[in-house]
Amino acid sequence: MSDMDVLDARDIAARTVRGSAFNIAASGITMVSGFARSVLLARLLTPEDFGVMALALILLSFAGQVSDFGFSQALIHRDTNIPKAASTHFTLRLSLSVVTAIIVIIISSILDRLSLSHPHLTQALLVLSFFHVISALNSTPQTILRKNLDFKFLAILDVITSLSMTFGAVTMALVGLGFWSLVGEQAIAVLIRSLGLWGFKRPWKPTFGLDKAITRWYFGFGSSVFFSSGLTKLLDQFDDFWTGTALGSIALGFYSRAYEFARYPRRVIAIPITKVFFPTYARLQQDRLRLSKAYYRASSLIVRMGFLFSLILVLVVPEFIRIFIGAKWLPIVPTFRLMIFYTLLDPLIVTSGHLLIAVGQPRVLTKIKALQLSIFVPAVIILAHYFGINGVAVAADLMLVTGIALILARVRRYVDFSLWKMFRYPTIGLLLGAGAALLVARYLPVASDFLSLVLKGGMASVIYGGLLLLLERNEYMRTFRTVYNLIRSGGHSPPQKVPSSPREAD
Repeated sequence: MSDMDVLDARDIAARTVRGSAFNIAASGITMVSGFARSVLLARLLTPEDFGVMALALILLSFAGQVSDFGFSQALIHRDTNIPKAASTHFTLRLSLSVVTAIIVIIISSILDRLSLSHPHLTQALLVLSFFHVISALNSTPQTILRKNLDFKFLAILDVITSLSMTFGAVTMALVGLGFWSLVGEQAIAVLIRSLGLWGFKRPWKPTFGLDKAITRWYFGFGSSVFFSSGLTKLLDQFDDFWTGTALGSIALGFYSRAYEFARYPRRVIAIPITKVFFPTYARLQQDRLRLSKAYYRASSLIVRMGFLFSLILVLVVPEFIRIFIGAKWLPIVPTFRLMIFYTLLDPLIVTSGHLLIAVGQPRVLTKIKALQLSIFVPAVIILAHYFGINGVAVAADLMLVTGIALILARVRRYVDFSLWKMFRYPTIGLLLGAGAALLVARYLPVASDFLSLVLKGGMASVIYGGLLLLLERNEYMRTFRTVYNLIRSGGHSPPQKVPSSPREAD
């Protein structure tokens, strides 16, 4: 871990570029694997199976939130006495995970005795609580790899984990295990990651320790992160929870699949990039110019790729459903299309939130999330009552639009960037691509769903990508040359000219 102390700005840039390349490449593979898994499981299982599993994962995700308590982000942020901080992190994470697992088991037992839950839900929580504890063992070595910007192994592990989940879960569904194939999917993920981190890489020798001063610091720093990330969990999952309890497990099954597709830009783009840039933001937090450049590059990439994904998904979702997962899932079409703002803006909120945490301002993020939640909860309750899952989707849009306005206003205090430059060409490309695709589909109707999907998706992609390439080709060439030089040199090539003002960070 000491190598991080000697990294200069160019070393950080090189590691960030290589890490981004590994994560994006891995993300492409895991996206294909995850897509195939989702399609096959949707064909083999029922909406009710997905609805019950969604409820189980809601409870487990909150348990995971408590057991982490922001400690992992605190360890990445910390730059002193790392060995003791790591052993303290390991002890705290394991202890809290055991406590939260016991609480989940008690809650599931009470629900079962009162007959307030689906039988599969209670049984699944018992099994998943065990793997919740196993997952906590992986947290410290995984966090250390991220802190050291060592993303190659993590990217490879992501790919192996995703492929194993696809093979295992689909096989279990094919042999008739039904709902339990979804439980097995989660168990396989934990076991493969444990094998990779402890059986092959071993980036850290496990040691128990509980330094009092560091423990107090963890809870001090982590409390702000915990409340902020806890609010994020509520924002992410209150709609699922309310849909499942107020509208039923079948409605939740439909809504959870629409939500899954709406989150693809976050999973495929924002999370892989943020995994790399969060520790980079932390390393550059005292250098506003380079921090601004890093934030703008990450955000621009997220916006451009996110707009493209959203454009294609919204246009081809009816054909996609009929071809891949079956007509029984067609009720999610209007719900997904109503979540357009979610698919467009959610990835940018992810990276902006991580920037605020990296510069030591998690309380700001907490306030923003609290304001979002104050709008989201009543909106979900009211709109779900009158409009079902479509109303829940509209509530998610209102929450996201509010959040993006608030978070970008606060981010400006720490970095310099131009919203006009970030959004103008992707927005024009999205509108032109969507308009052209819809016109072609209207005046050149085709009977085949497959041809319609290819026609609309291909037309939109060509127009969107062609417009961006035409208008921003010089920027892309400069970025390509920078990336190529950093990868080739390993971060040790002569430094380039430093911009004369923060605005040049755009």
